[in-house]
Amino acid sequence: MENIIQTTEFKMIPINERYYNEDSNWGVYTFTTKDDIPYFNPYHDPFDENNWDKPLKMSNVTGKMQRLYLGSEYIVKAIPEYNLKYSTYQYTPISIVAVEPKTYQAQELFLKSLTTETIAKNILAEYPNVVEDVMNGKLKDLEYSKIKGVGKKTWDKLRNSIIDNYVISDIITMLQPLGVTYSMIKKLLSEEPNPSLLKQQLNENPYIMTKIRGLGFKRVDDLALKLKPELRKSMFRLTAFIQYYLFEIGENEGHTWITKDVLESKISDNIPECNELLPELLKNNTFLYQEDDKIGLKYYRDIEEKIYNILLEKNSIVNDKFDFTDEEIEQGIKQAEEEQGFKYTEEQINVIKNAVKNNILTISGKAGCGKTTISKALLKIYKNKGFSIKAMALSAKAAQRIIEATGYPASTIHRGLGAKGLNEFTYNYNNPIPTDVVFIDEASMINARLFYDLLSAIDYNTRIIISGDHMQLPPIGFGNVFSDILTNNKELNSYQLTKPMRQAQMSGILSDANLIRDGINPIDTPELKIVHGELKDMYYMFRENRESLRNIAINTFIKSIETDGLDEVVIAVPRKKDCINSTSEINKIIQEMLLPNSPSISKGYVKFKLGDKVTQTVNNYEKNVFNGEVGYVTRIYKDDNNQDVCDVTFKSNENEKVITYSKSELDDLDLAYAMTTHRLQGSGFKTVIGIIDNTHYTLLDNCMLYTLITRAKKRCCLLAEPSAFLKCIKTNHNSGRQTWLKKLLNK
Repeated sequence: MENIIQTTEFKMIPINERYYNEDSNWGVYTFTTKDDIPYFNPYHDPFDENNWDKPLKMSNVTGKMQRLYLGSEYIVKAIPEYNLKYSTYQYTPISIVAVEPKTYQAQELFLKSLTTETIAKNILAEYPNVVEDVMNGKLKDLEYSKIKGVGKKTWDKLRNSIIDNYVISDIITMLQPLGVTYSMIKKLLSEEPNPSLLKQQLNENPYIMTKIRGLGFKRVDDLALKLKPELRKSMFRLTAFIQYYLFEIGENEGHTWITKDVLESKISDNIPECNELLPELLKNNTFLYQEDDKIGLKYYRDIEEKIYNILLEKNSIVNDKFDFTDEEIEQGIKQAEEEQGFKYTEEQINVIKNAVKNNILTISGKAGCGKTTISKALLKIYKNKGFSIKAMALSAKAAQRIIEATGYPASTIHRGLGAKGLNEFTYNYNNPIPTDVVFIDEASMINARLFYDLLSAIDYNTRIIISGDHMQLPPIGFGNVFSDILTNNKELNSYQLTKPMRQAQMSGILSDANLIRDGINPIDTPELKIVHGELKDMYYMFRENRESLRNIAINTFIKSIETDGLDEVVIAVPRKKDCINSTSEINKIIQEMLLPNSPSISKGYVKFKLGDKVTQTVNNYEKNVFNGEVGYVTRIYKDDNNQDVCDVTFKSNENEKVITYSKSELDDLDLAYAMTTHRLQGSGFKTVIGIIDNTHYTLLDNCMLYTLITRAKKRCCLLAEPSAFLKCIKTNHNSGRQTWLKKLLNK
């Protein structure tokens, strides 16, 4: 007779965590229960002598689940399964939901599983409903002075455990089919801090999960329709799709508006049932901005309109303190020339003389035309007059290049603004940066949101110098502010340099890069090896075999670090993953070659070894480490809680800091032997080894290749499939960003 798998539901209390893996959420817990379950062993509670003759039922729950807290009560749905290895039955969980502790004793028992009995009692003495208050969003911080032994760090751990156990686990049970993780739910909690209200909102409108990065609309839509089929034709579904789609094209393609017919087409392709609801939504909504046939997120429009107004207002201000005599300007130019060891061109001198008359100045131009050297003269003129200067760039490497080129201190923009959290800074409109002059370099990298935060934090009496190259890759995120500014020469002061300096004319790197920038092929015929430039610094190697390209790149990398050092050599590729010549594939190979027997720390497929060169991939305001900073893994060890952690040492501008990462935080890091061209923008290395092939197809254009080549200061070796190289020359994606700012500046 065929066995019928029967689901069993019961209440349980975990008494032992035999195993739990936070990466996979796989665990084994021994539990006791008073309920009827089909398979169990009798258990006598050693602390309950009065009920010695009434044993509890004991077994194991084994499988994928949230982390359980010993002593807390849970409602479990599970399937009993026989484990051949251990010759016993165990329970595979379908869902596990924590039972909220209502009594003082139950709350005390839970808190004692996380901290000492004394601290648990002290908290409950002041906050007798602590669990319920946290769940309802009423209690975020304690009055620490009233509770002995409890500081913010201890309380944050306890509060997070309450949310994890009694709210998030319940939500995850509901959303399990989608593969929702704790970290994803916590992102929603950052927007809706009341956990119980968030649960209610998810029940009413599961489409709010489209706010979670990593969950596409399709995945959320599939689950939402399973939970609530009646949402198939609804404003919830239509609103979620439009918001998601406009946000995605903003963050991934940079557009801040699209045409109405494009939006209608996307709705028909993805959620045709909602087509007829669109006219009503367009009449009654608060999140869209419409003008003629253009439509976009109101948030994007508001940011770009504010940027437009700030630029015009600051540019119109007359400030007598910045008046310079001809002699003062000439002196600054002469000093900069003497320090640099070369003379400025006539074009550069004209730009410098005109630039000191403007409140806002924008300098652009090809590689080697002297954008940064002009900035040195300008800063020298201001410095000679006693004005204070603040220099900034988006990445740590770009800030370091300002220091090398101008001699003035520089920082990342986030550091310069005093970053405290996402879009939250110490310096802002109400507390502007205390300086007379702000110099912003590599401005083409800055998206609209950060550009707005930066401009609004600059006082109206502060001069602004903005330098960059609009033909490099556009920023990651929405908008294209620097490029848009250059389209307006009537109201804003933009200077575009056209003539390369003598040093640049000698360089094959800069000469060829500028040809590529203009869509001109510097190669007559692809050959196995070509060397260009008087300095013989630009190498080309063409191959049809992609594995051969990779092997040459890795071998060249290993040889180059022997002479230039690991800090000054990088492999640059367009893609991060999913192809043979991606950073993920190349980094693994180099890691094994350089550190074959080094100790390691890993999370899932992510592995870092002692001595690895790594880069931070996100902004972490609490740790004070930002996207793009590069460091080395200098220690791997067990922390006070016996958890695996590693230390990464970051060095920049003669400063050094050591940041500790737990296993759960390893996703914030990436290996940095090979990096994407986008991530390298603003950086400079003695040796750059680039690879382009047709697996990078959608990313191949002349902006990408121009950016890749100009990362090299001493030599560049470009390894390419011939057809991929030709596609780069013929293609340009940069000019096509549709932005409200460009429209405002050219109305």
